[in-house]
Amino acid sequence: MKDKKKPDEAVQYMPIFMSVGLSLGVCFGGIFGNMPVGMCIGLAIGLCVGVAIDAANKKKGEEGTETERGEDSADGSDEDSNAEDQE
Repeated sequence: MKDKKKPDEAVQYMPIFMSVGLSLGVCFGGIFGNMPVGMCIGLAIGLCVGVAIDAANKKKGEEGTETERGEDSADGSDEDSNAEDQE
């Protein structure tokens, strides 16, 4: 069986992308001669990307637990009922 991580144990990408964004912001701020603005923009971009990836991973994890328990999908459709409707 495949070991699934609990949501608390899942990898968090927000701090990783904040660090990368801040680093890139410092580099571009140095190039363009305005380091504080570059740091703010880089940090904001890293924060947005990290939060988006974390939310996508959380949503994917929740969908996986629903199907394992045998519950219907989120849209309420069931493949068996769709096959019966077509006959």
